[in-house]
Amino acid sequence: MNKPVKQVVGLIVVTAALLIGSVASAQPKTVKDGVFTAEQALAGEMVYESNCKTCHDMKFYKNTLRSWNSQPLVYLWETIMGTMPADNPGSMMLKEYTNVLAYILSENGFPSGDVALDPDHGMDAISIVSP
Repeated sequence: MNKPVKQVVGLIVVTAALLIGSVASAQPKTVKDGVFTAEQALAGEMVYESNCKTCHDMKFYKNTLRSWNSQPLVYLWETIMGTMPADNPGSMMLKEYTNVLAYILSENGFPSGDVALDPDHGMDAISIVSP
């Protein structure tokens, strides 16, 4: 093979690798992909214990996650934020709602990861899957 042909072949291989890599990274995320941190889940446990546990046990959340299957996680977050606690909806800080959701996911068997769950950055691209 002459030098120009080798360069073109090399360019094609590099381009194909980049395209395959960008397609792979564009795969949709689910709650199975470690979309919250362990620290968030731990902080969420404290908020859950003081604000949620009285009315909702984890079986409730397991059923809730099933009913939200394939929906964006941010929709559930917005619903929780807009309706809970029942006696004072929207009264907690946004971070507290996010941490509670991380705790709920953790308690339903979904793994933590290295990147914090953030409703303003990508939560709309994370799909809920049934536990």
